[in-house]
Amino acid sequence: MPFHQAQKPPRGSAAQPDHIMLSFSGDAHTQMSVTWRTDTTVEAGYLLYREAGTAGDFLRADARSEILQSDIDISRFYWAAAQKLTPGTRYEYTVGCENHRSELFHLETEPEDLQKFRFIVISDHQKGQPHALPDYSIVRRLLQNALRDYPDCRFILTVGDNCDNGQNETQWNGMFEGLRGIIESVPYMMCTGNHDNRGFLQYLPEPVGKFYLEHADYFDAQFAHSYPRNGPEGYETENYSFDCGNAHFLVMGINAPQTWADWAYDDLQKSEKTWKLGCYHFPIYPLMPEGQNDDGYPWLRKPVGQGRLDILFAGHEHSFARTFPIQNDELFDRPSEGTVHFIMGNSSANIYISNAQKVWHSCFYPQEEPVAMVSIVEIDGEVLRAHTYLDDGRVVDDFTLDKANDRILPPALAPRYKRTKMAYKGDMLELIARGHGPMQVNGVWYAPFALVIQYIGGAVEKRSGSVRVSVYDRHATFTEGERDVQTDRGIITMSAEVLRENGQLYMPVADSAAIFGMQWYYAEQNNFINWNHESENRTLSEN
Repeated sequence: MPFHQAQKPPRGSAAQPDHIMLSFSGDAHTQMSVTWRTDTTVEAGYLLYREAGTAGDFLRADARSEILQSDIDISRFYWAAAQKLTPGTRYEYTVGCENHRSELFHLETEPEDLQKFRFIVISDHQKGQPHALPDYSIVRRLLQNALRDYPDCRFILTVGDNCDNGQNETQWNGMFEGLRGIIESVPYMMCTGNHDNRGFLQYLPEPVGKFYLEHADYFDAQFAHSYPRNGPEGYETENYSFDCGNAHFLVMGINAPQTWADWAYDDLQKSEKTWKLGCYHFPIYPLMPEGQNDDGYPWLRKPVGQGRLDILFAGHEHSFARTFPIQNDELFDRPSEGTVHFIMGNSSANIYISNAQKVWHSCFYPQEEPVAMVSIVEIDGEVLRAHTYLDDGRVVDDFTLDKANDRILPPALAPRYKRTKMAYKGDMLELIARGHGPMQVNGVWYAPFALVIQYIGGAVEKRSGSVRVSVYDRHATFTEGERDVQTDRGIITMSAEVLRENGQLYMPVADSAAIFGMQWYYAEQNNFINWNHESENRTLSEN
């Protein structure tokens, strides 16, 4: 049953256009798209546009529209594209119908042969409070100030979690209210995050029935024609790519990466742009001590590594980090050798505590203060600069990637250890493992596995000639000189026997990791072994 005006929720749709958003959906030299919303009393809408500063007639582009019913409202959404524009030209436009029109806004097309430009990067600007009227004023001020200081930014790129609960319209109403006056004139290019998938079966007056979807359904519906429809079938709105200047941007949603990884790889291969930049909300090389990357990285290795992204922007963990160039889990010094993973902090003072610098991070800032973060990225030919700072003016990172000279500034050399070291989820085992590093015997990697488990908070019971290890709801007893291991699932026979070295029992790495459902790799370039586990539960044994 349609909603009547008297039943409209706060910030609900009306005959007057709102939620006006500028975006790229085609060639930004000659086309620009506008999205907006009205209530269902309006049956059609159109875009009027003309070159700014002229008195000529407006050109008209009729909008396609769809009626969408959310959890609290029913509205009509519109998408229209200004076509056959002149490159490097400023236009003015208005949207609506004959009786209900917006004010005039401006857009600017991309100049021909654009070699130098800037764009803004933000992430995790979701706000859940006040619950009925979410307040996005922090990210609003952040963007207003960034555009005041860098008015030539060509677009805003988000790295996910654009609102707190993407399946509940109250949240999008809050975001659009917060960004009103900004995204009508600066293209707003969104990447989805887990919060964009999330919703409550009942949002008001109190949230009930939290759920996550495998599609960001309401996002997909609102922005169905806002972005290029060049992504994989079924996931087009969440996955798309676009160009600006000499850079190609690949935006990857978090849902079902196994279905679109080949599309992402192929998309990068088709581009001949100097720069290839990507967005994916979850960090592949995380900051959280318990963080893991197996939800997406097994499928993203091909587009990220073989596709040779220069930079992959990420978010999710609400703190900042930047990695060394990485290829196949090995850390390098030069940009030609791998992808830099650029993990943005949050842009709305959303504090998430307990993040940590890992072996792969060359720069790190735990954003555990009530501050918001933004990055201004400038591309100038073969040089990319990223200036990342807080809303109180402090600089987090000034980073330069120089393709011509194959260098990164400020210099940061990836570690190359003389003796093989150990890490768990990127956290180096230093004090506890000093003098007890991994070793190879007859081509088999061995490590003091009990020290690893002890370090991460698992239970370790040492006896004469044996050790019992418990972690992740599993246990195993390793005995010196034996291959058979007594576990909670019965006896498991390893490929080699347990050895003793420097007073510690050494287990075959591959076998001991498999017993506990762990993954591991040896980074030959850097000479360390890293273990991982798909669980993000903290491993703390009870007294």
